[in-house]
Amino acid sequence: MRQSKRENSTQLVYSSVRESILNLNLVPGTEISETDMALRFKLSRTPVREAFIALSKEGLVTVLPQKGSMISRIDFARIEQELFLRDALETSALKQFLKNHNASHLKELEECIELQSQAANARKFGKFHQYDNMFHKVFFNEQNLAWEALENMCGHYHRVRLLSIWLQDIIKDLLEEHKKLFRAVKKRDSVKALQLLDNHIHKLNTEEEMLLRLFPDYFVNSNEIPKPVDFGGLNVNI
Repeated sequence: MRQSKRENSTQLVYSSVRESILNLNLVPGTEISETDMALRFKLSRTPVREAFIALSKEGLVTVLPQKGSMISRIDFARIEQELFLRDALETSALKQFLKNHNASHLKELEECIELQSQAANARKFGKFHQYDNMFHKVFFNEQNLAWEALENMCGHYHRVRLLSIWLQDIIKDLLEEHKKLFRAVKKRDSVKALQLLDNHIHKLNTEEEMLLRLFPDYFVNSNEIPKPVDFGGLNVNI
């Protein structure tokens, strides 16, 4: 029972901190300590340490020897690898989806687009990103393992995508790209759909310079001073 309780505590810290990192409530470069986090969650340091280790394996937390830990800065070199993974998995998923989709799948895609449109108009960027992920998840249909792999290994891409979504013009572009992709999928035009997906995935390459200029302290090799921890963004259920 003690082992099970510790595992549950570790999962609580891991899930809550991970969500706050991905949503940028805990911003890149922020120093965090096991002691402070244990006090925040009202737990011992052991489950917190284990959660930090799990997050470090995903590249979201950087352990600083004899100094503590830090929310990993976004690394474009890692993003290139994450994009390679996403390109390979989602392209394969889309090819299969184009052959097997039905009316219910098309309805899911339409609903995601409508939700994104509403979020864009209300400037709810977090919601827009959530519905963006929902849209792409539809293509994986029953390929749950592949989708989970993307979710677990693409944290740097996820964060930089959210940053770009904060820029309203990019939101409009992303929404239009989804609409075009939906129309190609509906027509089962595999050549056009796959080309649109490739352009959509690699759009980030054209945004790198802009993001580095606007958010210099969030990226690797920045000399900016990290912002303080925002524990208010943690989703803690105790």
